[in-house]
Amino acid sequence: MTTSTRPSTDLAELLTSAGVEIRSAGEREITGKCPVHARTTGKEDRSPSWSINAETGLWICFSCGARGTLSMLIAELIGADATWDVQKFIIQNSINRLNGKQHTEIAPVANVNEYSKFIRVSDKKCAHRNLDPDLVFRYGVRWNPNRKTWAIPIISPSAELKGWQEKRSGSVLNYPTGVEKSKTLFGVERFRSKTAVLVESPLDVVRFAGVFSNPQALASFGAHISDTQLQILTDCADRIIVALDNDDAGIAASQRVYKRIATPRRGLLWWNYSGTDAKDIGDMTDDEIAQGLETATVVPPWSHHV
Repeated sequence: MTTSTRPSTDLAELLTSAGVEIRSAGEREITGKCPVHARTTGKEDRSPSWSINAETGLWICFSCGARGTLSMLIAELIGADATWDVQKFIIQNSINRLNGKQHTEIAPVANVNEYSKFIRVSDKKCAHRNLDPDLVFRYGVRWNPNRKTWAIPIISPSAELKGWQEKRSGSVLNYPTGVEKSKTLFGVERFRSKTAVLVESPLDVVRFAGVFSNPQALASFGAHISDTQLQILTDCADRIIVALDNDDAGIAASQRVYKRIATPRRGLLWWNYSGTDAKDIGDMTDDEIAQGLETATVVPPWSHHV
């Protein structure tokens, strides 16, 4: 195996020689058909979702759940005698990293074709979450029938698809590996209002849009709100209403926002969850959402904890 300052190229060659069908080889990640799918499930991988970290050699198939190290994989595919090639790759990769030859960061690239294969979310699934199916579709949210997950696009402020988030009960995965959802807000590419309602879940953005077309909601993809997201928020809205989840994590996140956000020109308000046991906007009725918006206050409901 030849020495290179781009070990992902060497790794791709090593994997190909071992019989792995590679789909893409980047600086940080290599994707392809799962080489152990047939052994794990009894059938070939027809919806490739296998990924290996080009630096660490750790791999996983998001479809069948198989995972392991590079040495384990090569030993299984070729035999234990071939693991010396793996050791040479790991040694050379470590030397390159120590010599600083890999400090250039390559942003992960979204597979637009893969996302385009996802289907419209059924009316039944939308109704279960009290969502308008047409709005779900309009916001780009789709259904992955292979993994039975909601597929939520991660789109930059310049309207470029960076990746997506797949959600189901108790599980959230981001694609491609390393996609930086903290550098955007869900819904920002279609934001046209002067007032932004900040929520955690992208599906809460769609839920809010089913009640109000103006103002509009934006989502942070979770309770961690980055400085970049706060900057995007204050850049695009004159007024902000913080409506993070009504639980311990959401309150803690709201307190962090309180300390870090710059007050927009038309003011900063805080969502009022009083009178409801709902955890977030997605759990609220239309009337409760209207009341929460109408009674938003300049004084945070939890201000005595700050």
